Amino acid sequence: MDLKAANDRNSTADRVALASMMVCFLATGALLIGTLATASLDQNRHATIPNTATSH
Repeated sequence: MDLKAANDRNSTADRVALASMMVCFLATGALLIGTLATASLDQNRHATIPNTATSH
């Protein structure tokens, strides 16, 4: 079997592999951004404002 025939035979598998890698990349990116956004909102919600007034 020559390289052209092997390439033609594997083209479907190559496309499926590329598509699955793109899906995984997008899913992990969305998960990371969602986690960071949620952590930021939660951190801001429970933040305490320091008292800068002095009681002398």
